[in-house]
Amino acid sequence: MGLFGTIKPGLRKAEAAILHIELLGTMAIKLLDGTSLTPTGAKTRGLLAILALSDRRPVTRKTLAHLLWSRRSDEQARASLRQEIHRLSEALSPLGTDVLDIQRHALALKPVLTTVDAERYLNATPSVCLKLPETDAALLTDLDGVDPALDEWLASQRNRLRQHLIAILEQAQATLPEPEQRIAAAHRILRLDRLNESAWKVLLRDLGRSGDTGAALLAAEQCLTTFRDALSTEPGPATMALIMELRSSGSPYFGKGTDAGLGQIFGHPASANPENAYNNVSSEALSRNARAVATIGFAPFQMGAINTGNAFLDNLQEETSIGLARFEFLSIFPPSSRQGSGTASTTATKTPGDYLVRMKLQSGSEPNGKHEPIHRLVVRVTDERRDGIIVWAERFTLTAHNTDDIIAIVSSEIGWRIAMAEARNSANRGIEELTPTEAALRAFSLINRKDPEKFSLIEELLQSARHRDADHPFLLLISALFDLIRFREFWKTSETARTDAVTMAQQLVTAYPESLQGKILLARLLLDFPPERAAAHRLLSDIKSQSPANGTLLLLEAYAALIDNEPEAAAQALDTFRLHHPTHPFVELFDMEFVLILLLGGKAEAALERSSIALCATPTRSVMLALHLAVQVALHEATGRDTANELANVRAQLAKIEPSFSLAVIRNHYDFLPPALLETLIGWLRTGGIPDTAPLPTDKNRQMLGETPATRYESASVAPSSSVS
Repeated sequence: MGLFGTIKPGLRKAEAAILHIELLGTMAIKLLDGTSLTPTGAKTRGLLAILALSDRRPVTRKTLAHLLWSRRSDEQARASLRQEIHRLSEALSPLGTDVLDIQRHALALKPVLTTVDAERYLNATPSVCLKLPETDAALLTDLDGVDPALDEWLASQRNRLRQHLIAILEQAQATLPEPEQRIAAAHRILRLDRLNESAWKVLLRDLGRSGDTGAALLAAEQCLTTFRDALSTEPGPATMALIMELRSSGSPYFGKGTDAGLGQIFGHPASANPENAYNNVSSEALSRNARAVATIGFAPFQMGAINTGNAFLDNLQEETSIGLARFEFLSIFPPSSRQGSGTASTTATKTPGDYLVRMKLQSGSEPNGKHEPIHRLVVRVTDERRDGIIVWAERFTLTAHNTDDIIAIVSSEIGWRIAMAEARNSANRGIEELTPTEAALRAFSLINRKDPEKFSLIEELLQSARHRDADHPFLLLISALFDLIRFREFWKTSETARTDAVTMAQQLVTAYPESLQGKILLARLLLDFPPERAAAHRLLSDIKSQSPANGTLLLLEAYAALIDNEPEAAAQALDTFRLHHPTHPFVELFDMEFVLILLLGGKAEAALERSSIALCATPTRSVMLALHLAVQVALHEATGRDTANELANVRAQLAKIEPSFSLAVIRNHYDFLPPALLETLIGWLRTGGIPDTAPLPTDKNRQMLGETPATRYESASVAPSSSVS
């Protein structure tokens, strides 16, 4: 009987020409009406399974023969394969059409005529995956023991499906907007991987926020029991922080509970004394861990063929971990002194942490004919929750004198890169769902875009977070940073923004005197106030004694040199920072000051590069447009380059975005500059065609200075038209 003689009435022929191949669990081959075509022979089913899991690509006869008859000679295996192909064709013959594409050297399933249940999971998006029935990823349980090679292939296919399901569900719990969806994704992950801390954290956080305290506490108990039974240890610091928040009676995120009930669940009486808290964790440590959003672990270092003492790399990792500990949103696992082989080891992959830092030492020789030995340090940071995606990587040449500099670079780059990565991970969640730390991270990511239209959203994020945790150190840092950037990005910003920034930076340094970034930001802000500049320089001297020479302190030194009327020294400090930190997020964050310092320091070409990049990304930044105009004039004066067309374009855009723009506005905005440098900047802008006073407004164009220009912007000519030389 042909295929269309077996279908149910009402089905279209396009729908009927499908054979359903079920591989989850035991194999089952069915027509649409339920008729079973499952082959009886294990080898025949194995042949069909291999074709069905080949991603619809042809499989060579040699591969098929090896997987099904690995213990036979090639000639015997090929003969047996020909017999099984015939048996499979016979088993599928009731279809009345060929679903096998049989070629001389390879076989394949015709995709139009067949569906495979496993493919629905392998091709699903995060939202669709949650709508599919749950599966434990156990493929073809009836084919175990058919052949050793097939057993290995089955193990790899099962692991492939399992890892894919975990990855797609982790995407779901990180990106889907509804808490119920994220909770469902976390539950599914934990059925596949009981030690997945990312899923435990999502489950604990979203159950607590939903107000279901009982379910959240039960999940916490299950989490603790799972890790104790499997690893004889506790979950990581970030997970333990969530559990401790659940146990607290006044948690700002999980609602209020009773200490007595919590004590019964965790097996000991609750106490108001922090010393009696779980695992004797201090209240200060609990506060810090509660603010952490990610953990960092260190893989055993890789020595390659180098015979350097372990003490050197031990110290390198230990000092890097100390530098990372300054970031309040990170919890650090102390590095192990175990040495790895020249290649990645299995031990390294088991090191705990959401992010994993790997360091490898390589040897070589200088290409100068002397063949002097050199050592290179390769550092790589991967997100272990997302299949080891590389977040940051760099290679350094080690000398006897640059270890401290490398530690400073590695610590700073890793910390701020993870900040950006974590901000992206929570990008699809509502403000009310974010912890204060997550809100600060998202605000930092938005600040880095330098888009004035996002400033109201940033302010909402920070105000909401400060309302819940007013003393949060990282939140204070980002809030002060935002006020500084906002003050510089708008021509008319209230002086209150700058004084508020100073107040928050002072609050941060007073409450957390160990905060190096807080001290740097406070000194930077005080330099803008002439009466406070002496205090700023004293603070700068204090910071130098605590900070490596080529860290983010260079940015402060560059700005201090500019304020002290030493623009060449300022530009040189920036060049040093860019040399050591070419991809640091602060390069984009302070791009306006980069352009200003490079311009006044006699490096117009470098200033043009930065202003052009900035305007390509956000072409409505009028402050950057003004600096770009000055750069074009300075380049013309220095090199004779024809910049007339670019000047006309920039002037036209400034007239549209800031109709009342004038040199008087420039004088007011850059009043912190030394008089001689301010007059130099004014001279370039005057030559570029900026009037001394604001032109009279017209009825057609009455936009006020400092207003958001989004509705009046014409994209065709805002971005700089000249390419970066």
